[in-house]
Amino acid sequence: MTWSVLKNGKKGCNQEHLFQVFTQEEWDAYPFADEEKMKWFKDAKLGLFFHVGISAVGGVDIGWSRHTHKLPDPGEGFIPDEEYDNWAKMLKMEEFNAGEWIDLAVRGGFKYVVIITKHHDGFHMWDTQYSDYKITNAPMGRDYLKELTDACHARNMPVGLYYSQRDWHHEDYEPIDTNAAVRCQEIPYFKMKQGEKWKYGARHPRYIKYMHDTVMELMKKYGKIDILWWDACWFGGMFLEPMWDAMKLEKEVRNCQPHIIINNRASVPGDFDTPDCRVGFVQRNWGWETCMPMGKEWAWTGAELKPWKEIMHQFISSVCGGGNYLLSIGAMPNGKIAPEETEYILRIGDWLRLYGDSVYGSRSGPWNPGYYGGSTCKGNIVYLHILNCPEKEKLVLPLEDMEIEKISCLTGQQPDTQQIGGNLILSNICQEKDCVDTILCIVMKKGIVVSEEGLEVKEEADEFQKQHSIYGRILSEAKGAETIDLKRLKKVTALKIFTDSGMLKAEISSDGSKWESVYENSAGKGCLNLEIKNYEAGTTVIGKEIRFIRLNEDKKIIKKVIVYGY
Repeated sequence: MTWSVLKNGKKGCNQEHLFQVFTQEEWDAYPFADEEKMKWFKDAKLGLFFHVGISAVGGVDIGWSRHTHKLPDPGEGFIPDEEYDNWAKMLKMEEFNAGEWIDLAVRGGFKYVVIITKHHDGFHMWDTQYSDYKITNAPMGRDYLKELTDACHARNMPVGLYYSQRDWHHEDYEPIDTNAAVRCQEIPYFKMKQGEKWKYGARHPRYIKYMHDTVMELMKKYGKIDILWWDACWFGGMFLEPMWDAMKLEKEVRNCQPHIIINNRASVPGDFDTPDCRVGFVQRNWGWETCMPMGKEWAWTGAELKPWKEIMHQFISSVCGGGNYLLSIGAMPNGKIAPEETEYILRIGDWLRLYGDSVYGSRSGPWNPGYYGGSTCKGNIVYLHILNCPEKEKLVLPLEDMEIEKISCLTGQQPDTQQIGGNLILSNICQEKDCVDTILCIVMKKGIVVSEEGLEVKEEADEFQKQHSIYGRILSEAKGAETIDLKRLKKVTALKIFTDSGMLKAEISSDGSKWESVYENSAGKGCLNLEIKNYEAGTTVIGKEIRFIRLNEDKKIIKKVIVYGY
């Protein structure tokens, strides 16, 4: 989960650890893919992420469930290493059919796929010559990756390869010398002992060589590869470029696959940014991609999926912000895609057959995303995507120098429209219960030029919602300190607390008996914004299923509390 930025560059949120800052010299030294090579990616909008490995045997999440997480990764999984690694002797995937998988992706409207080749657990999903810990030594006995890449090439489906530099199985993997560092609870989850400077372990150079050899094997053995998808992002300094000798390796990759684009999770700038488990902020002149699991885990576990409408809103919001959406699925131990995941994919395809013109090949704008939704454009056509707009709520869209030729609604009932004082005003926006997205097609009299700043939409929502659309709608408002009961479990994303100076404690609970503290500190006079976070799919995400919020205060300092969520 990271963005690459130049020193003093724009940051779309206040979480500093999510941004790796580069000097102008470092930026200029990086061999970026040019705009021509990036165009297909920016046009594609929707990718399918295959998170498949030996974890399917146990029905647990890939990599993260393995007990040992080597430094600097925090925490530990709940499956003993020996049991997890033994699944390599059990994976059969006897009903795996690569052609069926890629045909499903095509029917779902996906324009590229990304395939896990090696996750953090170190298991190779291809027939590598550099390890015996691989799929061709499992009961499956087939080169899973070759079958998938061949199926992609046969269907002209662009293919990306995911490769985790982390490797909790490899004996030489030691990106931080464990004799010179200790674990800690704060990002970057390690600190050097007194007098010590960062260095990797004595055996780690052998791991770097192995890593370079296996990555180049992938580049040379499986035909045209369109994306290289790293997974060891900077994240507050957890991982550093010398741990991988990344610049040297990426230059070799680009020499071998001149058309390839590479993400930004190797502590060098990369061609595109990769927020995960959250929709990225609007970036119009830079490639980016939100990756998201269908449920709470990346791989198949049999657990409940997110609501389909929530996935669609994430997808549409990503596109309206100028990015792509990479949706993760897994596979059952027999090699089949689960029926419930298949159903979601087919539903996405049905929607895109009706409304795909509003996303494919589009660019963000002219109106910036917000709580209401967002907009996309092509030439002189603007598609307005209204995701959250209750009946009778108004939207005011500045036109500046744009002149409207006609407006039509592609979905449901068309809102009332007026042009007053250089603004387009929408009212009586009516969404049917099952409507995913109210889409207006607005034809302008001439082509549209969208600035990076875009145009702000005025909507009947508070400033917090406008600036942070990921926080959803207002669930509750209360005056003073009290226990807030939302009446049922809801996904709470943030608390906005108006206070005078004093001590404050905020707690949350799903059942009213077990409480979790989310804030216990002094509060200044003004407004305190608290994100409610949860740990899902190996990362921290915004939003947690809760029912109760309990606030304790010193000297009656709380004036008002607003609860946001879905």
